[in-house]
Amino acid sequence: MATLKISGTITFDKLWEAISSWKYKIIILKGGSRSGKTIAIIQALLLLLMKKKRRVTAWRKRRIWAKATIYHDTEHYLKTTGLYTKDDHNKSDLTFSINGGSFEFNGLDDAQKLHGLTQDIAWINEAIEANLNDLDQLEMRTNELVLIDLNPTEDESWVYDLEKRNDVLMIHSTFKDNAFLPDKVIRKILSYEPTPFNIKQCTANDYKWKVYGLGVAAKKEGLVFPRWEIIEEYPKETKTLGYGLDFGFYPDPAAFGKAGLFNGRLVLDEMLYETELNNIIIPGREELPSIQGRLQDLGISRRDDIIADSAAKSNINELKSVGYNITPVVKYAGSVTDGIELMNNYAPFYVTERSVNLIKELKNYMYKKNFATDTFLKEPIDDYNHLLDLFRYVAQTKLNKQKARGIQRISYKIQ
Repeated sequence: MATLKISGTITFDKLWEAISSWKYKIIILKGGSRSGKTIAIIQALLLLLMKKKRRVTAWRKRRIWAKATIYHDTEHYLKTTGLYTKDDHNKSDLTFSINGGSFEFNGLDDAQKLHGLTQDIAWINEAIEANLNDLDQLEMRTNELVLIDLNPTEDESWVYDLEKRNDVLMIHSTFKDNAFLPDKVIRKILSYEPTPFNIKQCTANDYKWKVYGLGVAAKKEGLVFPRWEIIEEYPKETKTLGYGLDFGFYPDPAAFGKAGLFNGRLVLDEMLYETELNNIIIPGREELPSIQGRLQDLGISRRDDIIADSAAKSNINELKSVGYNITPVVKYAGSVTDGIELMNNYAPFYVTERSVNLIKELKNYMYKKNFATDTFLKEPIDDYNHLLDLFRYVAQTKLNKQKARGIQRISYKIQ
C-alpha cells in the first residue's frame, strides 16, 4: 500500500487530533474562506481509508455540485500525491477504491441513497445548504464519524445548535490557519476588513470580512441579484440570446456561459469556470488547456455569438484569429449599474443546477457599503462577478431596456 505524506495546515492538525481521540460522533469545521477546511478533510479521510478498510461517503445538497467541487478536489489531490490509479476510479459512480474500501460522492437530494446507504464515515460539505433531517438520516446510518464543514454565510443555521451536544466538536478556522495561501489571496481577504484605508479604497465589506475573514456568522444584506431559482437544466424552449466570456488572469478563472429568455425571465447556464487556460491551442502543444479547446469540447460553433470583456482586446483578437464570432461589449460610464438594472428587469432568473460557481456568485455579489451612513451604494463590489459580468455583457448587447420593462410576466413553475 502506498504511503501518504501530509503537508498539513493548522486546520488539518486540529482535525486530525480530534479524529484520533475518537471522542466525538460529529466534528464540524466552521470557518472563513481559504482556511483549508476542504483539503484538511480530504487528507484526513484518505489517511483513515489507508489505515483500515472503510466505506466513506461524501455529500453535498446536489450530486452535480459534489461532482464539480469536492469530487474534483479529491481526484486532483490523489493525482498530485501519486495515489491515483485509473483502475481504482469509477467515474460514473463518482467513487475511488482505496485499500479495499471506498470513497463515494453523492447528493443529499437522492432520497434513495440518503435513506438507504450505510457507511463508516460520512462527510457533509457546505452544510449551510443542507438541513437537520439530512444529518439525522446520515447519522443513524454511520458507524464511526460524521464530518461537517461550512462557511457561516447565514446568521442562523441548524448547524450552530449542534455544538450544544457533548459528542460534537466545533473547530473554528480562518485564512490565518493556512500557511499555503498565496499573498494575492491573503491581500484580497484582508481588503474586506472595514479599516479606514479599505473604506477609502471601497473594498471594505463588513459581511464578507466577518464570514470569509473571521469565519463568524453574519447577516447578509445588499445582494445585487437577490431573486433567482434553481432549475434542473436549460429549457429546450429557451430563446438563446448568446454566450458570454470573461477572460481569467490567475488566480481569477476564465468563465463562459449561455444566456437566454424563457417566460420573460433570464435563463443563466454556467459552462466553463477554470484557471490557467491559454486563449488558443498552441501548435505542437495541443495538450495545454485553452479556451479554444474548451469551446470545442462544448460544441460552440463559429456561428455562435460570443460577447466578451472589451478590456481584453488581445485575447479577443486571438480567438477571432481562429474563427470565433466574438465581439467586445460596449462599456461607458455607468454601464455596470445600467446592466444590473437591465438584468433585474428579467428576474427572478432561472439558474441551471450545474452552475455551481454562478450560484456562489449570486449568493455573494453585493453592493458596496457606506460605513459612515450604514447604507448601501449603487455600485457593486468587484468580486464574485466573473460569470455575472459575462451574463451582463450578453444582456446589455442583446436586450432592449425599455422592452424589458414592458414584458408581461406569466406565472409558471419549472418542476
